Amino acid sequence: MAGQAGRVTRAQLDRLGVTDRVVAAWIEEGYLERVLPKVYAVGHSARSREADLWAAILYAGPGAMVSHRTAARWRGLIDYPPTRIEVSTPRRIKSLQGVRVYGERKLERHLHNGLPVTSTAQTALDLAATADLRLVRKALSSLDFQHQLDVKAIEAACKHGRPGSRRLREALARHQPQLAYTNGPLEVEFLEWCERHRIPVPEFNRIIHGIQVDAHWPKAKLVVELDGYDNHASRAQLRRDHRNDMTLRHHGITVLRYDRDLLRRQPYAIRADILTFLEAR
Repeated sequence: MAGQAGRVTRAQLDRLGVTDRVVAAWIEEGYLERVLPKVYAVGHSARSREADLWAAILYAGPGAMVSHRTAARWRGLIDYPPTRIEVSTPRRIKSLQGVRVYGERKLERHLHNGLPVTSTAQTALDLAATADLRLVRKALSSLDFQHQLDVKAIEAACKHGRPGSRRLREALARHQPQLAYTNGPLEVEFLEWCERHRIPVPEFNRIIHGIQVDAHWPKAKLVVELDGYDNHASRAQLRRDHRNDMTLRHHGITVLRYDRDLLRRQPYAIRADILTFLEAR
């Protein structure tokens, strides 16, 4: 069962000719351990993300696959997995505490990194049906970064009456490739802030003179650093920031620094501040 991350169903054991008596003995000996209804860990019960996903797929039955945010995470389109594993299956299966089952869905299955998943277009559509616009836009930018953004296929998936179609169309209309380069919620918030205040969207997380900067407008030689509380608080981090700022200024680059509180409380002052440098070049 190596191809299933050490997970097996009772039905698969039946097909292998393993009797109820043998199964009971293996459970008693610890060789089999029940992880989900009619799904067992073989040999050991060590958990991993892949093993948990396989258990959910096997529980949902033949034809099942990971879907929605779970598929988006497995494909590397979003940063965090959902709290419950999400799977789709052509069968009618009850959801469990840790597994959300979308039943009676006959969908095309694709193999991605060893797991059956929904197609990229279906994954985007399902994500749009269950997540907010910000997350859907992030997923599309990640597809673009991976050179897998098939706009025609995604548009074809958006049909009248299909959940998520409207939000997915909006995400396509507002597609911004730079979202794939953002690192953390504050940078995503700043990108959206630029869009909202009609500031040209900068490049994110570029290496400039050996220093990784948060946001960069190359033509204007302008850098904005976004100071979060987690990575700009200690003395060592502050010394690093000052040293990097001095290096960039030495190369003729202006460095501006804002935190989330300033961004939210004084947006128009920041807009004027940034435009001063953008319009001067």
